[in-house]
Amino acid sequence: MEMPAYPRVDEALFSGGSAVSAAECHGVLCGILCASGSSDMQRWVRHLFEARTTDRQITEDALKLLHEVHQCTLSEINHETLEFTMLLPEAGESMGVRISGLADWCSGFSLGLIMGGLNDKMLVSDDVREFVEDVQYISDASFTEDEGNPDQSERSFTEIEEYVRMGVLLLNEELQPLTQKPTIH
Repeated sequence: MEMPAYPRVDEALFSGGSAVSAAECHGVLCGILCASGSSDMQRWVRHLFEARTTDRQITEDALKLLHEVHQCTLSEINHETLEFTMLLPEAGESMGVRISGLADWCSGFSLGLIMGGLNDKMLVSDDVREFVEDVQYISDASFTEDEGNPDQSERSFTEIEEYVRMGVLLLNEELQPLTQKPTIH
């Protein structure tokens, strides 16, 4: 199963009156999964639409798309080949939109960790504790257009995005370790 495209998920949320972006929506889901090991899809969807901005109804197509995001994320976050992808604005978008999307994702992830029941006692390693703090800092990120080097901005963004992606997998492995299959010699 492939993760639905960012614009489709964003539109599904918007059309149902959600004030949450696709990036934040996915971050919340990933945080819940890391902290609790499971996610009640109905609770997650209720959260996404609790601060609805209109009377618009959530369509069956929107719910189906969110179900695909949910199932794909469940599959990817525990995949042994580290194929986890974060639902973020696409590479063709401006750097400002992409940074804002990553900040929204991190903000949602922090909220999802809380919703999933994360507490300090659960964070055993210093690396994971530091990662959780870093995610909170990244959630405050913003972009100011300057005359700097766009290639350097792209490289820096890619490094931060990969740091967050791998940190999520590390946190998930620490909080929800996969059972190891015995090695046969």
